Amino acid sequence: MVWLAVGLGSAAAGFLQTVTGFGAATVLMLVLPQFFDMVSAPALSCAICMGLAASLALRLRRRIRLRLVLLPTLLYTAASIVMIRLAAGLNLRVLTIAFGVFLILLSAYFLLLGSRASLKGGAVSMVVCSTVSGVCAGLFSIGGPTMALYYLAVTEEQDEYLANMQFLLAFTNAAGLPARISSGAYTAELLPLTLLGIGAILAGRQLGLRTGEKLNRELVKRLVFIYVGVTGALTLLQQIV
Repeated sequence: MVWLAVGLGSAAAGFLQTVTGFGAATVLMLVLPQFFDMVSAPALSCAICMGLAASLALRLRRRIRLRLVLLPTLLYTAASIVMIRLAAGLNLRVLTIAFGVFLILLSAYFLLLGSRASLKGGAVSMVVCSTVSGVCAGLFSIGGPTMALYYLAVTEEQDEYLANMQFLLAFTNAAGLPARISSGAYTAELLPLTLLGIGAILAGRQLGLRTGEKLNRELVKRLVFIYVGVTGALTLLQQIV
């Protein structure tokens, strides 16, 4: 069952991130905590998503702007690694409750604000978005949404937005994985599922590249975040009832 869930979840994750620029980790973290604890699940999600982000960054490499990714990547990575270290020592029930609340807040934010969510692309926004995203990525392997707001503010074209987002996600996942290995969150037993997930997520990417332009992206995102909110509520109820 776990093999089927990881394969289908990864394919859906690859499709969504190719269409919207982020969301792969969100989809995977709706699936993986059903089979793994809140230490191993983010680690597996990180490893699988690294393959997708790296492939998209490579495909769009000519649109990457170092001035847009260098400092955010360093801040994001530092915050993420600190939280990975802290998460290894947290009570799993508390971490799971925090994850449920996080999903509910994430869902509410996007459903209530939607396309009205925007910021100015200044230094303060960069520091805040990078740090918050790194913290969320370290704890839950979900750091894309906040960075998406920042890159939408500082880029002018869709390809440039996607290229810089995917470079940041690829680099930070790659940098965070050794920390997850050294903390015991990612173990050799997860490697076969990682390889399956990477293959499936790349298949989802191909589907997204072929059909993404035909879809209503806002509708896709709304449906995903409705499901995110429902999953967060169920996760929370399971821990407090």
